[in-house]
Amino acid sequence: MEKIIARVIRIDLDIYILNVESTDEIITAKLRGNLKKKDNVLVGDIVSVEKVLDDYMINSVITRKNSLIRPPVSNIDQMIIVVSVGAPKPDYILLDKQIVLCLSKNIKPIICINKVDLVSQDESVKNDMEYILDVYGKLGYTIVSTSAKEKKGITNLEALLKNKTSAFSGNSGVGKSSITKEIIDSHHVVQIGDISRKSKRGKHTTKSVNLYNIGENTYILDTPGFSSYELYDIEHKELRKYYTEFEKCQCDYDDCAHIIEDESVCDVKRKVNTNVIDKGRYERYVYIYEKLKEKYDRRYK
Repeated sequence: MEKIIARVIRIDLDIYILNVESTDEIITAKLRGNLKKKDNVLVGDIVSVEKVLDDYMINSVITRKNSLIRPPVSNIDQMIIVVSVGAPKPDYILLDKQIVLCLSKNIKPIICINKVDLVSQDESVKNDMEYILDVYGKLGYTIVSTSAKEKKGITNLEALLKNKTSAFSGNSGVGKSSITKEIIDSHHVVQIGDISRKSKRGKHTTKSVNLYNIGENTYILDTPGFSSYELYDIEHKELRKYYTEFEKCQCDYDDCAHIIEDESVCDVKRKVNTNVIDKGRYERYVYIYEKLKEKYDRRYK
């Protein structure tokens, strides 16, 4: 039997919609018995498939680069974290959480500042944009500016997507859906929902995770409701590893948490007080650390 390598682009109950990598054909498949366990196959998985009579069967999942729990997806190269400098104003705690999540999963974070068309209209909008460019730009994070409303900056964003699998995240109202729709529509991508309905699974799919192939080995994950409000798989003691501004600090103790320690022994605190490290980023680190510690204490005490 011919073996096929394909990528899972959607899951509708027990039907798996796949993009065959060699031909770009879209097929539907079912699981072999040994894979019929919850979360054994995720959107984004690269799978080995066989054709048995008239049906395609998924035999195995090729080792993943990474995976997320919420939403259940895999093999993400980068996450486009969309923040709005208009309404709503940037949620910096959420932004920092998303960056931590990316770094913990070996995903490249890219910050997309949307609604830049409002910068000239409001001083606070301008201040937010300058803050993001200054603080996060200096940390080395890639930043791209867009206006989904005026369709500006989308081409620059698309250039960052090439040959990658990219997820988009961001809280409600930031323009994430408008940006992804603009990109998907511009590439005339086949709407996966049409395929689902042919498989009589359409009525179950309003909140499905979709992986769109927009060409040149470039995929976009459309993940309804994905905003990464909570961190998981990360303990409070590990959080400091995901703050690049802490790396060059030389605290007196290797296990310094940069929380309860005195400034005399904590170089992070010294650099915060001398404005080498942004105070807002540090305060958000403390907030996230305490929330993770509360979760840890509830679990083990």
